Amino acid sequence: MDLGRTFQRFFRDWQQFAWAGFGALLIQLVGAAVGMVLALVGLGPSISNLIRESMSPMRLNPVGYVFPKTAAVTGAFGFIAAIAIVGLVVHGLTNAGLVGSVVAYRRGEGVNLSTFWSYATRYFGRMILIGLIFDVIIIPLSSILLFIPVLGWLVWVVWMPTAAVTLMLYPAYLTIQDDYSVGLAIGTGFRIIRSHIGEALLGAGIFVLFLIAFGLIGWIPVLGWLAVVILGQPLLYYFLSERFETEVRPRL
Repeated sequence: MDLGRTFQRFFRDWQQFAWAGFGALLIQLVGAAVGMVLALVGLGPSISNLIRESMSPMRLNPVGYVFPKTAAVTGAFGFIAAIAIVGLVVHGLTNAGLVGSVVAYRRGEGVNLSTFWSYATRYFGRMILIGLIFDVIIIPLSSILLFIPVLGWLVWVVWMPTAAVTLMLYPAYLTIQDDYSVGLAIGTGFRIIRSHIGEALLGAGIFVLFLIAFGLIGWIPVLGWLAVVILGQPLLYYFLSERFETEVRPRL
């Protein structure tokens, strides 16, 4: 992989990538706004109920505990479920738009906000499914390693970024670039880990370096955060996509 050429192309056409990052920023801001509204609607009445309950004469059960009103608990669980759904939709739209924009750029298409939104709406369902498999199956199963003192923790620290690249980012790319099904794309990720563990680990190391760089840049108030969201996210997806095509796919 020609690192110089990869970065040169990115910064030469940074405006196109910035449109993709801006699209992701808009979705994330809308998701945050929806979350705030849900908090007011879902938790507001629950908190009010709890306050009224605490100010009313205490009704103790036989063991001495005070139970809050059922409506308060129901509201809290409803809020958590709604926030989870909003998070999944935001994740799906953002990933589909960013990966789709990178695919469009590599195909020679012009990338703008319309391009981002077109891919975001077309592929967000597959991105949600990939995210669900990763969050609900892969992460919980991987957490078993944390029960093994020291060695398990070390393996977990290495394994998680490796899984994030090969079982989430690469499958996301394959579902859009090659129209793979989600199952086939994730299966390809496992094949990379099984047959080309060195390449998988190197990809994980690159991913971690990007995250460290983003963390450092993000310390700059407002401007740093905007730079990470608008240019950093597309750069990460573009870099890993280029690496997949030049270093990983030829070995499959």
